[in-house]
Amino acid sequence: MFRIIRLFFLGGLLLSFLLGASSAQELPLNASVRKETLSQTICMRGYTRTIRPPATITNTIKYEMLRKKGYTISAMHDFILDHKIPLSLGGAPNNLENFMLQSEEESKGKDRVELCLSKSVCAGRLSLDEAQKEIWRDWRQAARLCSGFFVIDDY
Repeated sequence: MFRIIRLFFLGGLLLSFLLGASSAQELPLNASVRKETLSQTICMRGYTRTIRPPATITNTIKYEMLRKKGYTISAMHDFILDHKIPLSLGGAPNNLENFMLQSEEESKGKDRVELCLSKSVCAGRLSLDEAQKEIWRDWRQAARLCSGFFVIDDY
């Protein structure tokens, strides 16, 4: 089973390569999440649970990313696989370009920024487009967009 999932992952990488990598303007986004669908998507309680990839897929992606960096399977618990543009901001759930590895500490900090940005978008204080571009560019710098709206720790 693990071998089949690994082949699926490698096939996805090849397809992604053949179709071309995203440019800075082509972020890995979920096409269903737009300004006019916010209340039915990211601003609806429990939405991200409905689109989150299953652990069998994300564990395979995580393992392959770790392997490419020279780690063994024993490092699986040392890293968190995260969506660079979170599902709560309309990030693509299955686009390989939207995955990144983080330490647990980094993950906790980014989670706070994600929560703040998604609350800001849903409250109409920040545009979806701006939140997506900023968190893609640098999640630590994106935290500045929350200043005055929500309290988060500095990162």
